[in-house]
Amino acid sequence: MEMQAQSFEEAVAQKGLQRIALWGKVTGIAMMITGGITGVLGLFNFIVGAIPGAITLFLGYLIYKTGTAAAQIRDGGDTRALSDLFHNYGLYLLITFIMFAVGVGITILMLVLFGVAIFSGFMFDGYY
Repeated sequence: MEMQAQSFEEAVAQKGLQRIALWGKVTGIAMMITGGITGVLGLFNFIVGAIPGAITLFLGYLIYKTGTAAAQIRDGGDTRALSDLFHNYGLYLLITFIMFAVGVGITILMLVLFGVAIFSGFMFDGYY
């Protein structure tokens, strides 16, 4: 009975590794292409415009490396590849959270500035 549970768990793990290996590579390549295009187009507008493209390119690289590590684990059970998978995915999550936090901060700042502009327009409407 225990042997069936273990083989089922192994089958689920292999299926998960297969999915991560395939879609990690595909998503990583797509993100790197998109990030490269966005970065180049951002350079034409302003140097700072290339930063989102560079970040997307780097995140795509991390996802691609995660897919590569999953394929190595699936094929040979390499413990070094498992360490790489966790490192790359953890770094991806950290950078994604930082970008999320910056986005929320900028949104709050913009809402406050918009509110001040609207409020000041109501307050001083009669003086113009």
